Amino acid sequence: MTVKTSSLIPAILGAALCSTAAHSGSYEVTVTNLTSGIHLTPLIVAAHGSDFRLFAAGEPASVELQTIAEGGDVAPMAALLEGLGAVVATGGGLLAPGASETLTITTDDTSGNNFLSVASMLLPTNDAFIGLNGFNLSQISGPVNLSAYDAGTEGNDEVVGTPAIGQRGFPAPPPVVATGVGSGATGYSLDAEGFVHIHRGVHGDRDPSGGNSDINALIHRWINPVARVRVRMIDDAPAGPGAVPSLTALDYSSSAVEIFWEAATSADSVVTAYEVRRDGELLATVDALSFFEDGLNAATEFQYTVTPVDSEGRTGAATNVSVSTR
Repeated sequence: MTVKTSSLIPAILGAALCSTAAHSGSYEVTVTNLTSGIHLTPLIVAAHGSDFRLFAAGEPASVELQTIAEGGDVAPMAALLEGLGAVVATGGGLLAPGASETLTITTDDTSGNNFLSVASMLLPTNDAFIGLNGFNLSQISGPVNLSAYDAGTEGNDEVVGTPAIGQRGFPAPPPVVATGVGSGATGYSLDAEGFVHIHRGVHGDRDPSGGNSDINALIHRWINPVARVRVRMIDDAPAGPGAVPSLTALDYSSSAVEIFWEAATSADSVVTAYEVRRDGELLATVDALSFFEDGLNAATEFQYTVTPVDSEGRTGAATNVSVSTR
């Protein structure tokens, strides 16, 4: 069949994808396999410009996408993207059912790499893949669920074969074989569709050494979505709670003082306690907004420090106040 030799497929970008402003920073991209019996081949994650698309539904797949969808090889796509100035990260191995992998990419103010794409092959299938296609990094608001696409470059015969593109069958490397891939099937006589579309799913059967399919229907059937992507801009990740505001002190007598403060906040957690120190010595960790101490020396100046602690165990900046007994 005929495939396009470039992944620069013209696309009409919707309003959510039309921004060209720079969004520099480092991003953690976490992909989770939502299936119970499918492995994902090594991931490719890329930040690129607005004129690049991994694929277009209803259009023929590029050779680079075909190589991912039929054999799980991301190298040609990575080379293409890097040649276009994109930032690319690739995974280290198969992503097991229920597992997650996090890759990091970094963009700058001048590259224009404001759009995120993700791809990986589903095993065992002939040419199924997951694809996040030009997600605008300025629109990060929550997880994105991904469906399985069919590259349309190979007939879904469901017979064990090779990862080479254009050849019959699907690859079944360990541990995919151990999860229930059979052998000796006659296969289904299906032609390649010739265009990218939502995958119809596999048929499978329950015959491990024959039948129509080498895919175990009890293990490897799936329903969409099959993966989830979460994106977090780690340059903006809070480092912990902020300092306590309005720390004040009162001297009650020649031996007693009390300090008061307002509640501190944490952007991504909850402040649960406050460490109180006198002249550098930790006196107590409290969940109140004041601290009383008696038994001090008369006519002596003391420096108290209050440090907030959040539920993640992170401490904020220390705030000091001085007070003297009478």
